[in-house]
Order: sequence, then C-alpha cells, then structure tokens
Amino acid sequence: MKDFSTLQVENDHDGVCWIKFNRPQKYNAVSFRMYDELYLALELADGDPQTKLIVFTGNGRYFTSGNDQNNITDPESMDRRNAFRKLVDILIEIKKPLIALVNGPAVGMGVTMLVHFDLVFASDTATFSTPFTNLGLCAEGTSSYMFPRIMGYSKAAEMLMFNRKFSAQELLDCGFVSRVFPHSLFEAQSKALIKEYAQLGSRALVEGKALIRYKEFRETLHRVNERESRVLDDLYTSPEAMEAVMKFFSRKSKL
Repeated sequence: MKDFSTLQVENDHDGVCWIKFNRPQKYNAVSFRMYDELYLALELADGDPQTKLIVFTGNGRYFTSGNDQNNITDPESMDRRNAFRKLVDILIEIKKPLIALVNGPAVGMGVTMLVHFDLVFASDTATFSTPFTNLGLCAEGTSSYMFPRIMGYSKAAEMLMFNRKFSAQELLDCGFVSRVFPHSLFEAQSKALIKEYAQLGSRALVEGKALIRYKEFRETLHRVNERESRVLDDLYTSPEAMEAVMKFFSRKSKL
C-alpha cells in the first residue's frame, strides 16, 4: 500500500477504503502535501476493483480545520493555488459512493467538499463553518451552486457570505447532513451502517450514483469550480485578503 504522511489510509475486509485526515496536532489542516495525498488516495480507491465504498473522517478532535494558512507563505503558493480546484475536480468524478463521518468541527474546504459526498454522518458535537469573507475570500468547491440547492438560498448566504457557524442538527434539518449521532456513539453507529452498506452490490451502487450525478450535472459542477477558482485567484491578492492574512499571523505570533 502507498505510504502517506498526512493521511491514514486503510482498506478493510468489507471493501471499504478509510481515508483519515491525520494531522491532529494541526487540527487536520490541509497542507499542500495533504492536497496531493488526498488526490492520490481518491484516485487509487476509485480505481481499485476491491473497493466498494470510500469513507472520510478525521483523527483527533477535528474533522478538518480547512486550508492550512501556512500554505499562504509557502514559496510555491502562487503555483499551487490550483491544488484545491484539482481535488474538487476528482471529487466530482469519483464513481464509487463517498461517505463522510464528520467527527468534529469542519471548517472551510472541510465543509464545501462535503457537497460531493453521497452521505454525510455527523457527531452531535460537530460544527460547520466557512469563514471565507472574514479572510477576504469567497465561496469555493462549487458551494456557490450546491449550497443553495441543498439548504436553500438564505442559509447558504448565511454560511458563505456572513460566516454563520451551523450545528450538526441545523444542517440535518435542512438536508445537508444525512444523520446525526450522539458523540459517544458516533463511531460505533456510523461503522455499523458502513458495514451494512458494504454488503450492497458494487455495480448497483456505482450505477445508482451515476444516475443521480449524471454527466451534464458533473459538467456544470466543473464549470462552477472553474468560475469560483478564477474569482478566488483575484481575491487572494486583494488588500482585504492580505490584511486578513497579516491579522491571522499576528494573532498566531502572540499565542
């Protein structure tokens, strides 16, 4: 099996590929290396005939705190801005069912990526936030298109434009989350369902997903991803974004 430094990837006997964000000391923040490893792990799992389901979760307290802000100061940052866009492109095209087990707070791209998952299970202590405008940025990961479709325009605007943090129960109520479990039972109850789903027919799962996420729909998502990425490229170098970055590192230096 491929060795990963920022992920824990395991294939069980039921045909489930478990992909875990594995930087718990950094709240599972997604570095450029993790972006590369996520892409590779997804590519390998989707191409493995033994894999029926692909399941994401996080090690430690967080699902993921989103994009690692240290990416901004990386010397390659200008050349690597397409890392998330590339990850979204492969998420759009994954043929096998994707299931997220949101074990704790999900922030930024850790929330927007969930629109490409077929099921989202959450601990009742999980929270969901996309503080983009606090950073001088905007919607990403096709969230500008998918959030209003899933949760309605008003809640999408609250999350994407006005930085409201949502609870797992609130997102269950509006259809963004599939199920919510008590935190003490979250792992056991989620895994029991995963094991049950793994007994379903592989081809039926793939064909069923293809009918829901049909070609024209996926093409629309790719166009949205491209459009959002262009706007983000402009915003990254805006005075608002630069000021937000300086404030972030100023707070960090005082810790």
